Amino acid sequence: MKTKSNSSQLLKSLLLAGLVAGPLAFNAMAANREDDHWSPLNTWSDGTSTFAAWDDPANWSLGFAPVLIDTNQVNTFENAAFDSAAVICVVSNTAQTTSPGQLMCGFGGGGTLLITNGANFTAGFSGIGDDWTGIGFVQGPGTLIVCPGSDATFHGHLWIGQGSATQVGTVIVNGGTLHVQAGEVGCGWNGGTNYMFITNGASLFMRDWASSTLGRPGNPNGLGIMDIGANSKVVVTNNATGFMSVLTNNHQLIAFEGTGQIQYLYNAGNNTTVITALAPPGPTTPVFSAQPTNAIAKIGGTVTFSASASPATGYQWLFNGSPISNGNGISGATTATLTIANFNLAETGGYSVTATNSAASPSDRSYSTSASVTASAESFNLFPVITINGVSGSTYVTEYATSLSGPYTPFSTNTAGAGPIQVIDTNSPLSMARFYLVVQTSP
Repeated sequence: MKTKSNSSQLLKSLLLAGLVAGPLAFNAMAANREDDHWSPLNTWSDGTSTFAAWDDPANWSLGFAPVLIDTNQVNTFENAAFDSAAVICVVSNTAQTTSPGQLMCGFGGGGTLLITNGANFTAGFSGIGDDWTGIGFVQGPGTLIVCPGSDATFHGHLWIGQGSATQVGTVIVNGGTLHVQAGEVGCGWNGGTNYMFITNGASLFMRDWASSTLGRPGNPNGLGIMDIGANSKVVVTNNATGFMSVLTNNHQLIAFEGTGQIQYLYNAGNNTTVITALAPPGPTTPVFSAQPTNAIAKIGGTVTFSASASPATGYQWLFNGSPISNGNGISGATTATLTIANFNLAETGGYSVTATNSAASPSDRSYSTSASVTASAESFNLFPVITINGVSGSTYVTEYATSLSGPYTPFSTNTAGAGPIQVIDTNSPLSMARFYLVVQTSP
């Protein structure tokens, strides 16, 4: 279908380019293109739904599956436009799958793309303009399903939902993998209530987490809900921890359909935030009857932590979120009581323990983790010690002054991990005349 200069086609072109999708500025395409519409002729049914193959030329308006570059035209690439929800488009053969420019599920009133059988699907790689992908665009509804062992990779933004009650989008990563490489995810960015399900061992890799990833803040008509399920994860290539508490409190980022608990951790070493889900507890899930408590010990002394959970068949102690092994003065790392002999500066930080029940029911979570407690040193060679219980991934600047009113001078900058930060003022032994101030500088 060639682009023509008339008012209705101009509106459609603007919608495709995203220029009327909201206040966010999209880049219009400055190249020729052809929209290859889903027009299935060769279909089959399982008695419930009707399907047709992506790579069957008879199922597309141009007589071939959308390709990255249309060799019959000059500087023209194909867009895949789904116009009907009646027939599900199945991608099941990686060898025959080609990459369209833009992908729009819901272009003319609905559409579902099912990626299965270990297929790898890509879209948005023309390199011409802003090749975003739309699920629920332009008229909706639209659905993307990535099955176990399969992969979908989108180069540009992934917009889910276009704004109205019918222009809705749903993305289901069911055991597969979804990559959003060079753009952002916008689930509900343009309005409406839209959904993402990451479940059954699935993975979602995002370039970053934006303020509008699950709906534009302040827009009551734009809502995105992301549900993370069993053995699944969302990996974000930046520090996304600043967004998480608001989203979990608003029930936009949920686990196990709202019955579980979201967990997230920022790794400053590789600049990634990993979001996972903790399944809801059940009758055979270990429950702590005694939690560990904070400990203060002299350097060279002994620290002991104890906990008790039932029903439990095993324990694993953690230091700043990582498992501990016996040796070098540590014993009881896999029992209810952890002992640290010859305690040293490197062992100050956060401790917790995971209790497991190998006999747990398949429907129950088989483990629970205790509260995190702190091991602190009684003294560091008589230097003052400032303990910062910060947010993982956030940066803190420690300042000192010789009077409470200041002025304060910065002397240490630290990024928080899973446990507390211990800052030592080595310039002030035995000092009782310094005041300290900690300032969070990011995010």
